[in-house]
Parts: sequence; C-alpha cells; structure tokens
Amino acid sequence: MSDALALINRLCRPSAAVLITALLGAMMLITAYGFQYIGGLMPCRMCYWQRIPHAVVIALPVLLMLLGWRYAVWLTLIAGLIMLISAGLGFWHSGVEWGFLPGPTGCSGNIDFSGNVSAVLDGLLKTKTIRCDEVPWSFLGLSMAGWNFFISACVAIYALISATRPEAE
Repeated sequence: MSDALALINRLCRPSAAVLITALLGAMMLITAYGFQYIGGLMPCRMCYWQRIPHAVVIALPVLLMLLGWRYAVWLTLIAGLIMLISAGLGFWHSGVEWGFLPGPTGCSGNIDFSGNVSAVLDGLLKTKTIRCDEVPWSFLGLSMAGWNFFISACVAIYALISATRPEAE
C-alpha cells in the first residue's frame, strides 16, 4: 500500500504533472486527428479551436527543461489554466450541440440570406460548412466536445492540485 501512495505522490509533483498534462494533451490531439484522417469525421470551426490548448500544453515540458525545475510549479499552474480553457471550449461546443448555447456565426447553420439571392446561392454552393451544432459521433451519450470537456476538466483539476504540492519530499 505504501508503494501505491509513493507512486501517487510522485505523479502529483509539479514536474510530473507538467509532463503528464502534456502527454494527455498529445493523446487528445492524436485522437482528434485519428477521427479526422482515419475515421473521416471532418471537424468544425469549434473543433479546431478546442485543439489549440492541447497543442500549447505540449510545449510546457520543453519550457520546463529550458527554464529549470524551479519553474515547475508555475508551469503546472499554467498547464492547469490552459486545460481549464480547453474545458471551457468543450463546454461551449457541447452547449451549442445541445442547443442551449449560441454558436459562432457561420458554424451553426446561421446563414445570412440578406442581399442578392444569386450571391447567397453561389456562396452556399462554394462553401462546405461543417456545422458546430450537429453531433457526428458520440459515446455513452457524450459527443467529442463533451468528452473534451470532461477529460480537460479532470486534467485541469489534477494539474491545479499538483501545483500546490511540493516538488520533492
């Protein structure tokens, strides 16, 4: 039992949390790209936005190596805040999918029909819009945006708690 607690203590150190958060961010990006390029599920604009925090958090271990271990707490705090942003984007996208939050213009089927009819028709024919308010895939009742919210929130909590822990005991 003490070995398990020792492992948990090591995994909750700020330097470990920076690395684990980056690895989880990389896994989330690999999964998203897998769904896109292997599964054929094209992402909408909000899906692309949700990838940005995961890409940013991947760079934090490199910063940790460049800046030194004394910055581990700060980088862990930054990782937690970045993952909170990711969770917020996932929540917003889920809300758009469920219809209780508004989506960005042009992503939720909000087409401007004012003006010249032929110009509107030409625009519709030229543009393939992936709608943000449609769920192309779900598992256990959660869409990819819902899973992003849940996983990102859990990772953010882990990183923020780890930021309060000592680096070594």
